[in-house]
Amino acid sequence: MRNHSLHRAMTAVVAALGHPASLIVLLIFAVVWRWVEPESFDLHAVATLVAVAMTLVIQRGQNRDTAALQAKLDELILATDGARNEVAGLDQETADDIEEIRNAGTTP
Repeated sequence: MRNHSLHRAMTAVVAALGHPASLIVLLIFAVVWRWVEPESFDLHAVATLVAVAMTLVIQRGQNRDTAALQAKLDELILATDGARNEVAGLDQETADDIEEIRNAGTTP
């Protein structure tokens, strides 16, 4: 059985991590860490926080690029005669559902 709630939760987590507010949360975490336990806030901690921040920035860019590409593809699918319009919104489906729809389109 497919677990759609897990798919929705994972999608929400990815969207949240790609949101600009995630960097603010990371900054607040760093300030609290520095205030609560300053002796453990060393160069390694700063390097870790920088790595996490870069990951969040990259995730934001990936989310934006993927959304733009998906919107362009949806527009092309909807504008093309003979295309199956039901594939235009596949980005909201699970990987298993996408594979089923993809396979259904290749059978004669």
